[in-house]
Formats: sequence, C-alpha cells, structure tokens
Amino acid sequence: MRTDVIAILLLALPLGMMAQVTNTAEKFKVTPDGFTQSVIRDYPEKPDDDLYQSVIMWAKFTIDNYESAITRDIANQYLEFRMFVPQGIVLKDDGDVYEWDVMMDVSFRFKDEKIRFDVGLVEVSSPEAPTFAFVGPPNKWSFFDDDGETREFNRKSQEQINSIANNVIRSVSAYVNRDAEIPEEENAN
Repeated sequence: MRTDVIAILLLALPLGMMAQVTNTAEKFKVTPDGFTQSVIRDYPEKPDDDLYQSVIMWAKFTIDNYESAITRDIANQYLEFRMFVPQGIVLKDDGDVYEWDVMMDVSFRFKDEKIRFDVGLVEVSSPEAPTFAFVGPPNKWSFFDDDGETREFNRKSQEQINSIANNVIRSVSAYVNRDAEIPEEENAN
C-alpha cells in the first residue's frame, strides 16, 4: 500500500509541473538571476512517448556519456541532463582571450504533444580566466577580476549563454521533426 501511494505521487508530480508554468518565453534569455523562464514547443501529432524517445536519441548523439549525464528520468514524462559545454563562453579583453566552461541542467517535460524546456546554470568556470560566479544580493551573476573587484554581467557572455540554451531547443526540435515531410517546390514557370 505504501509503495503504491509513493508511486502515484511520483507519477503525478511531472503532470503538475507542466500546469504550474506561469513564466514562459519564446526563447531563453539569461538574466542576472539566471534563466527564469521556460520555453514550451508544440509538436503536433507527436505523442509524449515519441517525444521522450526522440530526446533520448538526441542525447545519445549530442551529450558525451549521456547515460551518466541523466540526473532524472520518468519514462515518457520527464528527463533532466547535466550538460557540460567546454569553452561555452569566449571573450576578448584588451588583447587577452578568456574562456569559460559552462555546466547546466537541462530538463524536458512531455505532455499533450508538447515539450517544456527548462535550463538552470550550475557553474561557469575556468582555470585561467577571472572567476564567474553567483555573488551579492540576491545572487547576481558577475565577473571577478584578479584583484577581487567585480564587473557587471557582460553583454557578450550573456549572448553566448543564451545561444547555448537556445541551441538545445533548435537541436532537439530538429531531431524530433527529422521525419517531417518537406513539400516539393512548385515551378515558378
């Protein structure tokens, strides 16, 4: 009886997660507080189990060691991966080139022929570049110089982080729609 109740609760959790979305956007845009919006895409005539399997296959081709990158998995309902993007941010400053690796959690919720995409920044790090971390009230993203002085979140780094997150949506969507029929071009003559 107790295991039945736990199983029902675990299955109901992802269903409620899709309904709880109140803050959605057309594409990801990182803010000083991180990614605060979800992106939802429709995939008409693609059942949830097909969408789930497509994301699994996408991950196999895209994420190194994808099996160890899976952090949560509820069949046909929810997937979450911890993704590492080496040299995800590359900035030039006074002739110097700085590179940061980006670690993020990317989750996928499947319901009613839709995928809800969520991204969370876990870490942005580099052994040689200034530290990039959560600092100050209330947990704002900033750069630290070697002398401990902070510089505000840089526009170019923001664009590169946005690009990484939005490329996940484009890449998954391309894989999900890989069997879409492409209409033949009509002759202009």
